[in-house]
Amino acid sequence: MKKIRRIIVGTISAIYLMLWLMRIDIPRNIFIISAWIILTSQAIDEWHRYKDTKKKIHLLIPISLLAIIIFSVLYFLF
Repeated sequence: MKKIRRIIVGTISAIYLMLWLMRIDIPRNIFIISAWIILTSQAIDEWHRYKDTKKKIHLLIPISLLAIIIFSVLYFLF
């Protein structure tokens, strides 16, 4: 499952990067969906990394920072 998730995230990231480099106007809902998929994948990876440790706060910090950045960018752009 991990390999499939990484392939999906890599494909979405590559498509989004190509659209951005070609300066194609990307609709807001496509941006939100792609950001959600990438952030969810990162959260799953972080969860697996810190699952066996007692440092659960280290999981909360990067996920909350990424969510705050995404929502603030969306708020100011739209």
